[in-house]
Amino acid sequence: MEKSPNKNDIRKIAGAIKRSKKKVITLDALSRLVGLYPDVLGDKISYFAPMIMLDPSINCRDFLPEMEAYCEEKPEGKKEKESVKRVVVKNTELLDYRSISDFVYRKFTSVGGLIDPSYIMTDEDLVILRKLVDNEIRKRKSPEAKKTKKRP
Repeated sequence: MEKSPNKNDIRKIAGAIKRSKKKVITLDALSRLVGLYPDVLGDKISYFAPMIMLDPSINCRDFLPEMEAYCEEKPEGKKEKESVKRVVVKNTELLDYRSISDFVYRKFTSVGGLIDPSYIMTDEDLVILRKLVDNEIRKRKSPEAKKTKKRP
């Protein structure tokens, strides 16, 4: 069983073949286009043309469709990643809440001020809470807050 070549290398080789205007591209000519030694290039192309090392005068342009098909196929077992939409919170939404406690009171309490244990936070709620906490930490670390802070 032959080792399959790197798809990036094959894309580079196929791109060099496409850019060339020659009808016949030998292994030596292709090695000058790609910038690899003919032996190294022959090893990479031997996946598509096993006889290329024995007869370097073979036209490499004949293998272009196979190289393109090889580059297009997806490997088995790998699934496409699901794109996760990033949650963005604008400052106008943050200004709706005066503090962390105001946010908690509005989101987690029901009628009469009782905490609703069945409330499930959304991704947007988590981002708002994180930004409110970061703002509070930033306020406490600022030099003005340290000067005005009084100890009992």
